[in-house]
Amino acid sequence: KTYALVFTTHRLILAEGTKELVSAEVTRAREAAKAGGSNVFGQVGAQLKAGSSWGLQFAGADPDAILAQSPGNLAYAPANIRELKVDRKTRTVGGEDGIDADYLKVTIETRDGKKTYETGSETPKLDDARRLVAWFMGLR
Repeated sequence: KTYALVFTTHRLILAEGTKELVSAEVTRAREAAKAGGSNVFGQVGAQLKAGSSWGLQFAGADPDAILAQSPGNLAYAPANIRELKVDRKTRTVGGEDGIDADYLKVTIETRDGKKTYETGSETPKLDDARRLVAWFMGLR
């Protein structure tokens, strides 16, 4: 499972990248490229970009609506987090001959233990994610 990280002043939301959600975003991007006059290669490019940046749709969205969107979505209040780490990892996408793609591994430690989550891509970039984590943890 992959997640989008949504930081608010009251909680960190992990929005699950369900198959339906990612597929809808990829279809929307392809149709928008097609309507904009893009050829097949432009449409494929739009689909690839949407497949790794689907989490951007949560920017500015109502946090309660994000949580209600999928039963796999989670939220953590800053006061309940002992440690929050973000690291860049790489995985091969597309089988043996695929390409390497960076993503973020998020480790959250609460009094109930440690849990790890992965993002679909390195969005936001590692340095930006770490700045957000520092800001968020400062809210405690």
